[in-house]
Formats: sequence, structure tokens, C-alpha cells
Amino acid sequence: MPASQPLPLSPQQGNGLRLEHVSKHFSGASADTQLQVLDNIQLDIAPGEFITIVGASGCGKSTLLRLILGLDEAFEGRILLDEKPIKGTGLERGIVFQDHRLFPWLTVEQNVAVGLKNAPLTPAQKRETVREHIHLVGLQDFTESYPHQISGGMAQRVAIARGLVNRPSVLLLDEPFGALDALTRARLQRELQNIWQQEKITMVHVTHDVDEAVYLGDRVVVMQPHPGRIRRIVDIDLPRPRNRSDARFIALRDDVLSDFAELS
Repeated sequence: MPASQPLPLSPQQGNGLRLEHVSKHFSGASADTQLQVLDNIQLDIAPGEFITIVGASGCGKSTLLRLILGLDEAFEGRILLDEKPIKGTGLERGIVFQDHRLFPWLTVEQNVAVGLKNAPLTPAQKRETVREHIHLVGLQDFTESYPHQISGGMAQRVAIARGLVNRPSVLLLDEPFGALDALTRARLQRELQNIWQQEKITMVHVTHDVDEAVYLGDRVVVMQPHPGRIRRIVDIDLPRPRNRSDARFIALRDDVLSDFAELS
């Protein structure tokens, strides 16, 4: 069986993203009941690392991203970025959702520029930064197109460019390819890997797809539900670009899949 990493925190070099004993409850049906969604999440993510989080529905994957993004501050434990507690949203954390959430009345260029609304840049600097990121995702021929004029895969590339345009320390991805067909999904997985290698920022990618998790991640965080906890962390020690037909890839994928067979 491929080597896997147990639950304790991995060594960290330099500053990065750290989750310390993070738990989250929601109010239940009655005033005196609570639903525990996350339980004692502990994870160190090194700068520039690509972490994938995989788990069944209800294991708290998306809730965890919301906490890292700063959309919900009602939780136990601590989340630190560069050794400083996260408080609210900030330009150092970007996000891409499953639904691209583009503004239909704005062009590709204008949608990407929305990500720079609060950035401390001159108009000329903003234009150049937008141009660079549109080129990064390969949409330089569609800058004046509107969302209804491009494909779903292209719209997700716009969303990725918008998430990256502030040059955040961390990019969070909440099942960004979940609504796409298989061919488009595979192509965007390759493109996202290339973007990550070029930008060298930390990525935390949530997915239901074990194959996708193994293809993209330096480590795969396997979560289990009710309440959401880390079951184990699997190191993906494979060269990039990865080959899905490689016996080592298949063995790692099947190893992670075995966790879900045990939980079913």
C-alpha cells in the first residue's frame, strides 16, 4: 500500500497557513441543540503547497474554506496565515467557487478587474495586472466577450484569473470544476496545475473527485463526516505533470478510495 501520512501536523518551513484545533457548530432545530460540522481540524500548509481536500458530502469541506476565507468567525480554535490570526476577509486570500459567479453585464476583462477593486494600485497598474492574468489563463482573445459568449470552462478560467489577480498568498478553490464535462474538467485540471507552478502560491482545493485530488495535490487531506474530521493525510510523491495511467498514480488513487469504501 502507498505510504500515507498520519494525522499529526507535518513539519513546516517558513510561514504558511495553519489550522489549530478548529471546530465549528451550527444551531440545531431547538435553541439548546447544536450541530457539530467540524471537529478538531489540525493542519499545517507550507507556502506554495498544493493541498487537496476530499470527502463525502457533509464532511465540512466547504465550511472549512469559508472559515479560512474569513466569511465566518464563529468557530473554536485558530487559523493563522503567516503566523497571524485570520480576522475577516482580506486581499491575501482569494477564492474560486463551483459556480463562476461572473457578472453577466461585464466583459471578461471587466470581470477580472473586479478582483482589483480595493487593490492599492494605479489605474495603469490595474490594467496591466488584469492583462497579465487574462494571458495566464489563455483568454487574451476574449477580453471583450461577455459571459454568455464563452463556454463554461472559459468562464471558470475567468473566475480563476479573478481569484489570482490580487496575487493572494492563498487561493481557495471550492469544487471549481464540479459542474463541467469530463473533457473540460481534465483540461482545466492540467491548466490549473500549470498556473500553480508558474504563480507559486498556496492552493487549497476542495473536491469530491479522488482522481482530481491525487492528480493535483502535493498532499490529499481525506475527511470523514458527522462531524467533519481529518481521517488521514496522504503524501502524493509523484513527478509533475502526472500520468493517470501510471501504476503509482493508480495505487495512490485506489488507496484514497479505500477510505470511502470503509465509510460506506
